[in-house]
Amino acid sequence: MNDMSQVIDEFKKAGWLFAILGGLGALARLILTDEKYNTIKWIRMVIAGAIVGVLCYFSLYQADIDPFYKCSLCSISGSIAPELFTFVRNKFKKQTT
Repeated sequence: MNDMSQVIDEFKKAGWLFAILGGLGALARLILTDEKYNTIKWIRMVIAGAIVGVLCYFSLYQADIDPFYKCSLCSISGSIAPELFTFVRNKFKKQTT
């Protein structure tokens, strides 16, 4: 098992690309939809995709699969990130009320 400092160093080298791929996946989903959003909503959804991309990087870090599939999983998960964050936020709101 690798220690956390090595994981962080590897994230600095190339892992940040997963954040970009997740954000681009979310952006592609927003471009392809017919729903009207304001600019702030677009930015929030792309940031949500980037966060999910980083989470995917850390969850797939030691998985022995082809890098192409890792990137594909990251982009796809980034495209569903806006709905995922909305679902989680609504669950927390429902529990607090």
